[in-house]
Amino acid sequence: MTELTLTQRHELCLYPEVRIRTPKALGSGTVVYQEPTLDEEGMFDTYVITNEHVVDNLIEVKKKWSSILKREVKVDVLGHPQVEVFNFSYKSRVTGAASFNADIMCYDKDEDLALLRVRSTKEFEYIAKLYPEDSVNKLVAFMPVWNIGCGLGGIPAMTGGYLGGFGIDIENKDYMLVTACSIFGNSGGATFLADTGEYVGVPARLSVYPFGWGAAVAVHLGYSIPITRIYKFLRDQIFDFIFTDKTSVDCEEEREARRKADLYRREERDESEDDVQVG
Repeated sequence: MTELTLTQRHELCLYPEVRIRTPKALGSGTVVYQEPTLDEEGMFDTYVITNEHVVDNLIEVKKKWSSILKREVKVDVLGHPQVEVFNFSYKSRVTGAASFNADIMCYDKDEDLALLRVRSTKEFEYIAKLYPEDSVNKLVAFMPVWNIGCGLGGIPAMTGGYLGGFGIDIENKDYMLVTACSIFGNSGGATFLADTGEYVGVPARLSVYPFGWGAAVAVHLGYSIPITRIYKFLRDQIFDFIFTDKTSVDCEEEREARRKADLYRREERDESEDDVQVG
């Protein structure tokens, strides 16, 4: 295997990283997909993956009256995080950043993942390369990796280490141990294979141990959401056009069909409950 050049390392791993800003949080994200819009030539839709906990303060569930169901239903009211994309010179020197509002397209609190769509139709030059879904069993301990993100709310930066372990159970979810240093603010960023520059996970948790009056953070032992969970999240949320031959239109139609089917089942259930007589 040919070793990646410095330019390739920057383009595959450093440049797709963005900073996520909300009124109450700073975190990281990774540009994972872009496609031309249906509206006009030369315009694009761009998607970013981050942790749900990075944008959680922008997600609010409220009760709202449904004129169709004639009752209150729960709806999620979603705010708009800012996605900050960095400009570089001399490969690694940040010379500025452009900030764009984004929409939260889908999220899963249990999986701690969220997908954002940038509210800009500009073309983004650098997009992370997802590790192939059919090769995930080839990921093993001792493989060198980089964690890249905006630690402590700073600019994108990399740390090196190894895949240290798999099948780490945290709150009934599967994580992989990564020995590349990670710190607060890296959440939502990316774990890349050093040899290929492929995106294999999302740094999400730190090793924190009780120590005296406070807590000690083992910054060299972090836990990343593995690429298997990322694929599952996108498939469950019907945004799998990002890694399959489906189109975004196909997925939108499938989501709408699922919503209508769910609405129909609720109406049938409500009618059956009305027919029940208590005596």
